[in-house]
Amino acid sequence: MEDRKYLIIGGGAVVQEYYLKAFEHLNLLNSITIVEPNVETYQYLKSKGISVVNFGFREFFAQDQTDYNYAIITLPNHLHEEAIALCLDKGIPILCEKPMVLTTSACNRISDVEIKTNQHVYTGMVRRYMPSYLALRKSLNLVGEINEVRIEDGNPFAWVADSYAFFDPKNGGVLADMGVHYLDLVYHLFGALKPFKYEDDYEGGVEANVNYALKNESGIEISIKLSRTEKLKNTFEIIGTNGRLWMDKDKFESCFFSPEDGIVYEIKLNNAFTDRSLQYIFEACFVEQLLRFSSKDKSLVKVADAKAVITLIEWAYENRKTTLAKTSEDTYLITGGTGFIGTALTEHLWRKGVQNITVPVRGYKNCASVARFDINLPKVNLLNYESVLQTVAGKQFIIHLAYSTDSKNAYNINVEATKNVVKAACEQSAEAVVVLSTMNVYGFPNGIVNENTNGKPAGGDYGKSKKIMQDWCLEFAKTQTRTRIIVLNPTCVYGPNGKTYTTLPLTLANSNRFCWIDNGNGMANVVYIDNLLDAIEKSLKVKEAHGLNFIINDDTLTWKSFLSPLLLDKTSQIENLDTNSLLTQNFKEKTNLKKIARYLVANYEFVSLINQHPVLGGIKKAIFKRIPKFRNKLDGEREIEWTGNGTENLTKDFSQPFNPPIWLNELFGNTNSEFSSEKAEEILGWKSAVSTEEALKKTQHWLSQRN
Repeated sequence: MEDRKYLIIGGGAVVQEYYLKAFEHLNLLNSITIVEPNVETYQYLKSKGISVVNFGFREFFAQDQTDYNYAIITLPNHLHEEAIALCLDKGIPILCEKPMVLTTSACNRISDVEIKTNQHVYTGMVRRYMPSYLALRKSLNLVGEINEVRIEDGNPFAWVADSYAFFDPKNGGVLADMGVHYLDLVYHLFGALKPFKYEDDYEGGVEANVNYALKNESGIEISIKLSRTEKLKNTFEIIGTNGRLWMDKDKFESCFFSPEDGIVYEIKLNNAFTDRSLQYIFEACFVEQLLRFSSKDKSLVKVADAKAVITLIEWAYENRKTTLAKTSEDTYLITGGTGFIGTALTEHLWRKGVQNITVPVRGYKNCASVARFDINLPKVNLLNYESVLQTVAGKQFIIHLAYSTDSKNAYNINVEATKNVVKAACEQSAEAVVVLSTMNVYGFPNGIVNENTNGKPAGGDYGKSKKIMQDWCLEFAKTQTRTRIIVLNPTCVYGPNGKTYTTLPLTLANSNRFCWIDNGNGMANVVYIDNLLDAIEKSLKVKEAHGLNFIINDDTLTWKSFLSPLLLDKTSQIENLDTNSLLTQNFKEKTNLKKIARYLVANYEFVSLINQHPVLGGIKKAIFKRIPKFRNKLDGEREIEWTGNGTENLTKDFSQPFNPPIWLNELFGNTNSEFSSEKAEEILGWKSAVSTEEALKKTQHWLSQRN
């Protein structure tokens, strides 16, 4: 292989994370040339000593005369067919990242070119080489007659690449990205498949959640559930008359079998890889695939097999349903639109027929929830006024939700970025701009809090910077006559898909890290997400709201009354601490950094949640500075064997010591403030359309389904 030349078209994340490591293991880094048009990516690869050229693939083939032995295509999906044709025309065999294409007609065209050029195209279905899958395939006879296959794959989208390609409708969504792997594995195991039911949440963008039901020719029912927004079971499970056989998504070494007696057997294969020095980790599968590709091994996925799977994706996309037609010509821009409130607002407007929506983003890693809509997602730096000015042009209504809890960035994002958005909205003659502030600007004094309360801001730099921002907005509004400027101060926002005041208490309670503080007698000022969205809409349309701020609060009740329905079956198990005991950690077991760090690493959702919170964000950063970094290595020895284990050896012990963190007091402490929305009722005509009782029932139902 050393004397062979490899051409890699596209140098993005899959190349950097997997292919380069595989080539390095094979001592072939000097044999590759990468074609990469993006300047930043090109410079990064060049700094690593990689042979890379800064061209688009069309320009490269127009001027390069080098004879390459192999080509690997890792471009966005919609560019695959053209790149394949150019490589075949040069007589180069191809390994193309999945999915090869998204239509059967494209497969047919590729097959025609294969015949014409006498070269082959293979699809990179690398999961076929996972030791866990190989073990599962060899163990199918254990389950007896197979009745059902259940597949779940879901986590909040967190791919390492900050690329719009994952949210470009031309490339497909989660079905084309992850679903193609599972369709391929099921096809590989059970033969031709027939789809009979498909549902997703596509609304003109790219789907983030999928439910797909299929059967094979023997009548085995197959269900595939995928999500880019929710954590699912992440298992591939085969159910038969003799028991269950399954593999876990992130356990690459082995599969598991459990007969009716409940004993769990772990099944590993000896020598799953051609190179026996490889560890049983995902990166090693790319080494195996390269070895097979270089030898044109018969295990590679050819066009005909790829077409069988692409047919299923094409059928799904052709048979899915969208909900609403456009009914409104209003134009909206929502900053911070990928967060809880922004996502809910985008969906709310879309359901009402508003489809001219722009959501500027800092990056594309957290866009899955809104990218399913046919909206604009430009990458914008809110600290660059000219960029903001250009993005705001032509928009009638601006809702500024973006904020920062990081003390280093709080002032820039919460104050300077807000100034840019508001000034740009006025310069571009927007009709109205609503700026979301926070209840924290008033602090938490005892008694009634209204817009005239002059308290000390809570929440550190976050609260202080929000106070500066709010004062500036209200003062600047006095100079404006064309564009209305309104500031809203919502209290604790909760509801389906909520974070701090929805999922956090239950997440903590599930690991015995939640407690009532002073019997939960502190006052919770809360607003249901739908009611807040209603307040935002009213603020945009009521002319008398210009230059004013409004507290938006549904209800004031005790934390115990508010949180008990949201803690589900954990409510009766919650212990109580007085404030002093919590703050001094004077109880059964003290919190320490090591335990918190271990908990954070194990809980992706919690890390995501605290990133957004003014108090918790700083705590997380201090903790992670103490955590050592680990890096998987490809080479190594591992004992590989079949093992039988009792269930007690494979089941985690979820009993945790009672260990609530100090910062619970910042969120659910014994404060006695009661926030008043009388001003919003009087001027905006806003009242809670959804009662607290009904809102808690809806949120509880969502949590139950999710839990």
